[in-house]
Order: sequence, then structure tokens, then C-alpha cells
Amino acid sequence: MYRRLLQFLMPYKGKLIIAVICMIILAACTAALAWAMRPMLDEVLSGKNKTYIYMMPVGIIILYIIKGTAFYGQASIMAYIGQRIIYDIRKQLYEHLTSQSLSFFSHRKTGEMLGRITYDVTLLQSAVSTTVTSLMRDVMSIIFLLGVIFSQDWVLALLALIVFPIMVYPLVRFGQRMRQASYDGQVSMGNMSSLVEETIGGIRVVKAFGMENYERKRFKTITKEFMKHQVKAMKVQALSFPVMEMVAGLGVAGILLYGGLRVADGEATAGMLMAFIVSLLMLYDPVRRLSRANNEVQQGLAAAERIFEILDAPVDIQDPEKPKPMPSFQQNITFDAVSLTYPQAEKPVLQNINLTIKKGEVVALVGRSGAGKTTLANMILRFMDPSQGSIRIDDCDIRDVTQADLRAHMALVTQEVVLFNDTVLHNIAYGHENIDLDQVIEIAKIANAHEFIEKLPQGYHTLVGERGVILSGGQRQRLSLARALLKNAPILVLDEATSSLDTESERLVQQAIDKLMQGRTAVVIAHRLSTIRNADKIVVLDEGKIVQTGSHDALLEQGGIYAELYELQFGD
Repeated sequence: MYRRLLQFLMPYKGKLIIAVICMIILAACTAALAWAMRPMLDEVLSGKNKTYIYMMPVGIIILYIIKGTAFYGQASIMAYIGQRIIYDIRKQLYEHLTSQSLSFFSHRKTGEMLGRITYDVTLLQSAVSTTVTSLMRDVMSIIFLLGVIFSQDWVLALLALIVFPIMVYPLVRFGQRMRQASYDGQVSMGNMSSLVEETIGGIRVVKAFGMENYERKRFKTITKEFMKHQVKAMKVQALSFPVMEMVAGLGVAGILLYGGLRVADGEATAGMLMAFIVSLLMLYDPVRRLSRANNEVQQGLAAAERIFEILDAPVDIQDPEKPKPMPSFQQNITFDAVSLTYPQAEKPVLQNINLTIKKGEVVALVGRSGAGKTTLANMILRFMDPSQGSIRIDDCDIRDVTQADLRAHMALVTQEVVLFNDTVLHNIAYGHENIDLDQVIEIAKIANAHEFIEKLPQGYHTLVGERGVILSGGQRQRLSLARALLKNAPILVLDEATSSLDTESERLVQQAIDKLMQGRTAVVIAHRLSTIRNADKIVVLDEGKIVQTGSHDALLEQGGIYAELYELQFGD
């Protein structure tokens, strides 16, 4: 995990070298101050050498100026590197998430994903900065200060270092407990984010069913769990400090006893002993900082573990290494013995689908809930790949071209309209870099959307709110249709958009749909059978298989599932 995190430093190794030089200067200045203590105590305080009295203050001022400059240099450079690393990780994480297929998100919570890209990355930011800065700076300070105390008295130095191995155990032990507590806390934070996202998104249902207290209890439980993990982590952090202090105290006490006896016997001067103790105290300070840094690093490593879990998830849908150019759609879309089984699933979603959709045809997909209609339509856009068989546009397997080229030939209108928290103009022109307002207005008129857009406070420049909250269902659907019209793609995938609308909105949306399908090859997922009477071909699915194919009238004559569904809707 450490090595993997350090790989993110490689693009900034030039700046890192400058920061390391500043850290070396900083450590050398600290060691120089410790080294200067002995002559200062022996010469200056005794009054024997007046030259030292004048030179030492000047020297100390110069050292502190150099030390301050070096500290600023390493701190500012490492802050920049730390922020850049977090930027790189966050960008890579977002790119990886947006590259995943739909099946990746089917068993993951949105709020939990948000927690990883926000809270976990923030913890990692502290760890990256602390790891690189504190570890490198303090390790260098320890090395230089060790040189100072050994140069003063190597016997005392060896005696002082006896306590250092004792310090290692609490560092390791507390680090393990901190990492586990932090990981558990991050899981709780993900659950908390997921619950908040679900509650706010479904607030109408929560209030309609009087479940406010129930949701509050759920939130209280998760928050309490998060609090327990945080308290546990803070206790570990709080305990590490007195343990380290106690060990340091033992070392200093031992030095005072042994060194005091040597001074009493005339084997050492008082100045040497005091200089040694000051140097030793200065040495213990970076060691204590390493203990605190270790706690932060362990929190960051727990966060890194969760972040890399996402980054290591394989991308199911990938572009070929040598993609073919996407041909202009001329003949048909062909499903050739297509089957699909989700990972860890026993039963296939689609089985041996053989289907040809000719250019210009309107093909409706019909079936009971869970029959595989949406999955079949999604496979045309290559949101998922078949486990067996192939899908071709003309003679080109859709896996042989890039996803961008494939989807440039397709437009999608879903039953659950997706609008972004942006203006009406940008929602219609989504995916277009250069926006022509006049063209958007013409498209909006065709989609029966221009009239209500003009009545909005800022017209086409009105913000629609999150998920288009300021608009009605029919208005949102017409914006979605306008977006598909503006794309002007030859293949249209339509998850029928009128099933949840009132009569007037349905009429306006259906008119827009009829205009949208003109001259295009359309695959329509049908919920209301009345809307597909005029489809060129109706494909009936049941348990992932095609069980009937034909026109509306022919299927009614055949009987079977289509006739049953029709009877359920219009039997009276």
C-alpha cells in the first residue's frame, strides 16, 4: 500500500528533490543548534571566552533564519505535491467510476461511492502529506541528531538508544488498532452518506408514509456507530502520547543518573551533560512526531484500501486495442445467439436471442416485468456485453468499435428522465460543445417544449434544479426528447416515456415521440400496448427468451403472452 501510494509521487520527483534538500538543511540546522549547546555552556556561561559571547547569538540568529527558510520551502512544496496527488487520485477515481458498466453500479450504493470520493480521499490527503513530510523530515532530523549525541559521548548515546526499540512496539500496535478503527469508521460514514442520499431523494415517500421517525432512528443508529469508531480511534491516538512520553522519560532519567555520576567523578563536564540532555530531548521530539504521524498514516492507509478497492475493480466494457471505424448504418441491427448472465448469478437474464432489426423499423419490446426488455435495449448501446453471441450493426460487431463511435449513432430516452442541475439550454444541448440557441429553439418546438420553456423565469437560461425538480413530469420528458432530437442519431432506444404521465402530457409527449421516430430505427420498450399498435415488429420476451414476434394484429390472433397482456390492459 505504501509503495502504491508513493507511485503517485513520481510525476513530481523534481519538486520532491528540492523539498528533500530543504529538509536536509532543516535537519542540519536543528542538529547544529544541538551541537552548539556544549561550547556555549562550557565557554560562554563560564565567561572564559568573550569571543563566544558575541559569536554565538549571531550564529544562532543565522541558523534560525536558514532553518525558517528551509521549513517554508519544504512545507510549501510538499503541500503542493500533496494536493496534486489527491487531485490525481480523485480524478483517477472519478474516471474509473464513469468508465464502469451498469452492472458495476447495480449492487453498490450511491452514497457509499460519494463517501469514498470525498471523505476517504480527504483522509488520504492528510496521510500523503504527513507520510512524505513528517517521515522524511523527522527521519533526517533523527539521523543528524544521532550524529551529534554520538560525537558528544558515545557511551551515553548507546545508553539513550536502549529505549528506542521499546518505542517500536507501541508504534506498531497502536498503528494496527488505529487502522482498523479508521476503516470501520469510514464504512459507517459511507452508510451514513447512503442513508442521507436515499432519504432526501425519497423525501416525498418518507413524509407520505409518516416514516420520519423511522428514518431518524436509522440515522441515529449509523451515526452512533460512526461515533464509537471515532472515539476508539481518538483513544488510541490519546494513549500513544503518554506511552511515548513515559518511555522518553525513562531514557532521560537513565542519562541523568549515569551522566551525573560521571560529572561527579570528574569524567565529564556539566556543560557536556546538559548539552547531551538537550540534544537527546531534541531527538525525542521527532520520534514523538513520528508516533502522531503514524496514527494519521494508518487512517490514510485504511482510506487508501477502500479507494484502491474501487480502482482495482475491473472495467467490464472496454474499447478494443485496435478499433475499427464505425460504419454508417445502412441495413440492420442483428442479435446473433445472444445470452447474458450477470456475475455471481445462476440464472441467465437473456437466453439465445436471435433478432434482426431493419433500418427504419420501429421494433417494440414487450413482456412481463423482469422479462429482459431493458437489458436487451441496453445491450444495443453496449452498456453491457453478452456472455455468449454477438450484436452487429450491419456487418460490424459493436465490440470492434469504440464506445464513443457506437453511441454517437444512438440516442436514448428513458422512462426515468435524467436532467442535470443546469439551465434548460444546457440540458437540451447536453453533449454539444458549441450550442446554437436558434437550433435548440427549433428542436424544442418540435418536441412541444418551447411553449412552457418561454414561460419559465429566465426562459432557456432557467436552472431546472437537481433532477429537474422545478418542472413537471411531462415537461421533463419533453426536454429529454428535445435532447434526443438535437443529437439527430439514426438509432433511437426509447424506454417508453408516457407510462407515468397525465392525459394532456401524454398527448404532447406522444406527439414529440412520433416526430422523433420519423426516419429513424427505433427500439421501443413498451409498457402501454396502445402506444405500439403501429410498430413494424413486436418482440415478446418471457424469462429472457423471445417467445413471440409479429405485428399487433398477428399476435392477437396467435394468442399467448401478448394476447394475455393486451387482455389485462383492455379486457373491459
